[in-house]
Amino acid sequence: MTQIVLNVVIKEEKEGGYSAVCTDLDVASQGETVEEAISNVKEAVELYFESAEQLGELDTVLDRLGLTKEDLKKKSIIAKAITANVPIVLTV
Repeated sequence: MTQIVLNVVIKEEKEGGYSAVCTDLDVASQGETVEEAISNVKEAVELYFESAEQLGELDTVLDRLGLTKEDLKKKSIIAKAITANVPIVLTV
């Protein structure tokens, strides 16, 4: 079993609850609390990987993350795609 660290953005929704999006894979879920949203997006990502493997698309998904099947042999990995918060001044 391999643990992978991916980026997840959590947003409070106007209608209530929270949305959670794994930006590395464009996989989303939601929950009534932050904790539930995180738990649900984790499950959605796990199902995404399982489906990709069943459909023969795992290499494509791993390539998107900058990873290979060889990386999955490690106990813990971090996707090689990097996210940064960059301040940008708008003049509009």
